[in-house]
Amino acid sequence: MVSISSIEKVFSKDIQELNKKVNAFVTFNENAINEAEEMTKNGIEPIPVGIKDIIFTKGIRTTMGSKIYQDFIPKQDAFIVKKIKKLGYVIVGKTNTHEFASGITTTSTIFGPTKNPHDYSRIAGGSSGGSAAAVAASIVPISIGTDTAGSIRVPASLCGVYGFKPTYGKINVNGVFPLAKSFDTLGFFSKDINQIMNISIKFGLYKNIDIKKIRIGIPKWYKVPEELRNYNSELIERVENKFLDYIAKLGYDYSFIDMPIAQKYVWKYFPVIRYSEATSVHIVNKDKWDQYFPDVRRLLEKGLEYRATDYLEALNHKREVKQELKKILKKFDVLLTPTTPLPAPTIDEVLGKEDGIIRTLLTHETVYSAYAEAPTISIPALKVENLPVGIQLIGNYNEDSKLLTIASMLPISL
Repeated sequence: MVSISSIEKVFSKDIQELNKKVNAFVTFNENAINEAEEMTKNGIEPIPVGIKDIIFTKGIRTTMGSKIYQDFIPKQDAFIVKKIKKLGYVIVGKTNTHEFASGITTTSTIFGPTKNPHDYSRIAGGSSGGSAAAVAASIVPISIGTDTAGSIRVPASLCGVYGFKPTYGKINVNGVFPLAKSFDTLGFFSKDINQIMNISIKFGLYKNIDIKKIRIGIPKWYKVPEELRNYNSELIERVENKFLDYIAKLGYDYSFIDMPIAQKYVWKYFPVIRYSEATSVHIVNKDKWDQYFPDVRRLLEKGLEYRATDYLEALNHKREVKQELKKILKKFDVLLTPTTPLPAPTIDEVLGKEDGIIRTLLTHETVYSAYAEAPTISIPALKVENLPVGIQLIGNYNEDSKLLTIASMLPISL
């Protein structure tokens, strides 16, 4: 017999009190229980899901974490929202986001920082921090976020859950407030890889395939550059050593590989596209930039510094990076790196510094697959100082099934 107990649990006193501590959900859907009851009449077991607060939900406040949109209620659902409603998911609420998804910490938001369920003094990561924390705190079994430079994978790493970014363009982003159109991708969080596989099947992203042997490539660029290591060289080294220990114990063939095209172009040109496109989105509101959080405003101002020729050159190099990955993944099944080079910093460490070294450091491992448009998943594999750190699996373009299958075969440390 189908029931709505999983939906009712989200609105129980205990879960509501937990959410106040974590600050994962910023708006709840008052009609969720009624919607769940309607599903049960058709014999459908409703599944609760959290939706990032830049994804439009008809009749449910969608703020983008910003003063400018604090009272905005969309008149239409985003494509992904229409889709999941048909698939038996009930939106129980909207999850906290860094303002306009333009940050890696989920601290610059009108609702205040989302807190890491493993340690409330630490960040959840961002910009989909609320979605990751909602799953990590077991408020919902699955949530939806967006990823432009690592906004699914970074919070998944820091909160100790799975975070899957499909191949770019696989899920329609209509109805999602844009950050940078060349990279914006919708994806999923869960503690259970089967939850991610199940929803991926329904989106046509995954089908069962048989893999017995895995060949792993470890790109040498996973090593954090010296100029970033000064943030906390000892902690970064501990993460790298844990990562190498993990790889060695897997029992699969692996090799360290050079990726000269990636190293030449990705970290130089990714920011050109990301900042230029974000600025083009927000230029219409330039007279309101004083109402934006300072770190978000500074990044928009940075986008004004690039020339059209810089932008076009950066787009051209994307093709070369994708070709290099395609060539490498003829020899290997997947690339592996740490997802983040360190566990979650404290909120006090990053407040007011969200667009500084911490941003560059936390996204060092994740911007590559955004630039290459490749499917990527962070799995909760490591513990450093008793805090989670993910391992990132990067697959080939359109080979999401292979990526998820390999992810399901690797050991985790939930």
